[in-house]
Amino acid sequence: TLSIIVATRGRKTLKRTLRSISRQVQPGDEVLVLCDDSGDAGDTARMKAMPRACGSHLAFIDDDDMYAPGALEKLRRFARENPGRIGIFKMKHPVGTTHWRKGEPVLRYSNVSTQTFLVPNVPGKLGRWQAGRPRPGGGEYAGDYVFITETAELQGEPLFVDEVTVFARPVRNPVRLAWIRLRYHARLRSRLRR
Repeated sequence: TLSIIVATRGRKTLKRTLRSISRQVQPGDEVLVLCDDSGDAGDTARMKAMPRACGSHLAFIDDDDMYAPGALEKLRRFARENPGRIGIFKMKHPVGTTHWRKGEPVLRYSNVSTQTFLVPNVPGKLGRWQAGRPRPGGGEYAGDYVFITETAELQGEPLFVDEVTVFARPVRNPVRLAWIRLRYHARLRSRLRR
C-alpha cells in the first residue's frame, strides 16, 4: 500500500495535484496532506507526516506537480517486484527534460528529486528531511538529497527506474511554456559557455 505525502504551501495547484492522485489510489492507500509555511521546501511537513504514514511504502509529491496516468500502478509494481528496495523514478519537466542521472559515487543522488522516490516504510530506517549537509566545493545539499542518502545508508542502494511517474510543474498555457523553454535554453547555453 502507498502512503502519499503531499507537502503544501496552499498553492492553487494543490487541487490539480490531488486530482492526479485520487484517480489512481486503491483501497489501503492513503494521502497525507500537510500545510507548511516554514520555508524549507516542505522538509518539515514531510518529517511530520512520515511517522503518521501506515502504508508499506512512502511516496512524495509537491503541491505544484502531478502524477502521470498509471504512475501509482508503476510504483506498486516496483514494490511487488523489488521487495524492500528503494526506487527512484523519473519525472518530466515542462522543457522536456527527464530527471536523474546516475552520478559518481560521491554525488550519486545529487540529481534526484523528492517526487521520484518510492521508499519502503520501515520505522527506524528512514533518513531526515533536512537541508544543510555541506557540499564539496561549497554550499549545502537540499533536504531531498539528505533524506535519500541517509535512507539508502539504512536500507540499501536504490534502484533507478527508467519510467516517468511525475510531471513537474506542468504548464497548460502555451505562451508561458514557450517562455519557460526559452529561459531554460538560455541558461543552458550560458552554462555551456562557462
